Amino acid sequence: MATKRDFGFDSLLILNGDRYFIDDKGDFEAIFKVTKVIESPGIPYGIKYSLLLLNAKGERIICFDNAHAVNKGSGPGKKRSKQYDHKHVGNRVVPYEFKDAFTLLKDFWDEVEKQV
Repeated sequence: MATKRDFGFDSLLILNGDRYFIDDKGDFEAIFKVTKVIESPGIPYGIKYSLLLLNAKGERIICFDNAHAVNKGSGPGKKRSKQYDHKHVGNRVVPYEFKDAFTLLKDFWDEVEKQV
């Protein structure tokens, strides 16, 4: 049985390598890194992504990515999530529930709007 194709992945892949200045002063820059990878338990849809917002100093303000598993909890009882999708907001890392590529883009730009 074929799985439903997420046509948003095509749009996401086209953004790979794009950089956008968000404000007139160039204080914020959005950077997109998106590549196809072999599907795995942590990346079941075969797309590795990093949607990044930097400030003028080059510091990460926001990042949605799936580069690694995320710890849930702390101390000896902490668990690693099976899905790699998460977001960085400042120094915090929180799980992100990936629904589809278009929702990922919308969620990223919604977070950018809050910061800029």
